[in-house]
Amino acid sequence: MTTFSLLAILGSACIHVVAHVVLRRARSRMAAVWWVLFFSGVIFLPVAVGMWRPISWPAWGMMGISAVFEAGYFYAIARAYSFETISIVYPLARGTAPIFLLLWAGLGLKEPIQAGGAAGVFTIALGLYVINLPHWRAWREPLRALARPGSRWALGAGLCISLYSFVDRLGIELLEPFLYTYMALWLTWGLLTPLIWREVGKQALLEAFHTSKWALMLAGLTTTAAYTIVLYVIIRGTPASYAGAVREFSVVLGVLVGMFFLKEEGSGMRIVGAMIVAGGVAIIKFLG
Repeated sequence: MTTFSLLAILGSACIHVVAHVVLRRARSRMAAVWWVLFFSGVIFLPVAVGMWRPISWPAWGMMGISAVFEAGYFYAIARAYSFETISIVYPLARGTAPIFLLLWAGLGLKEPIQAGGAAGVFTIALGLYVINLPHWRAWREPLRALARPGSRWALGAGLCISLYSFVDRLGIELLEPFLYTYMALWLTWGLLTPLIWREVGKQALLEAFHTSKWALMLAGLTTTAAYTIVLYVIIRGTPASYAGAVREFSVVLGVLVGMFFLKEEGSGMRIVGAMIVAGGVAIIKFLG
């Protein structure tokens, strides 16, 4: 991975952490997701109009498939949080996604994956797992939790992350990355709307707007900007599995923001996990 690509993805992670914080603080995460996607579409509409060009049917097909998996991710992660705590959901969802993506990339994309790069991906996944452990003796807890529905939803979310990332790697060969991301966003919003309206109702959506509209707008801005940067890096030659793994650095930033700015309870395990993730990023940079 080149230095430029690494810095671009880390910059994307810094931007995307805003959405992590907004969703973490939301009273109804389902309602927050709906507004974040909506505001993202509205904010970037002028850019999309200025860049518009005819879209081929194959590109529409790839965006449609991606939107199905993105909608599945947002729904699954919200459902997971209704059953389990962050310490269970985060290591399962965010930690398994890079490993799934490494598998899909190796099988379907035929990307040149070096042994050092694969080691970096697994190191980042391990760090994300460690970050959310309350103490070192509890390392088996997320595995034991697989018998519970919340953990299964979290695994489903991780699987969806890897699948839409895989599809997007193919899709951006057919359409300019920003326009691809933008149109897939609206398709995702359309798929989620009936589900979210049924889950939370009109009142919860209105309450989320009145209490957090500026934060939701900011999250909408950063979400699309962050993912578009990653897609541009991928189309410049960075393997999708590497980009997806390094992008998970946003989780580390979210943990640090939560500890030092939101005054959430922290532990030594979070610091250890963050150091492991940083080590995984370094491995990808120098050995990937």
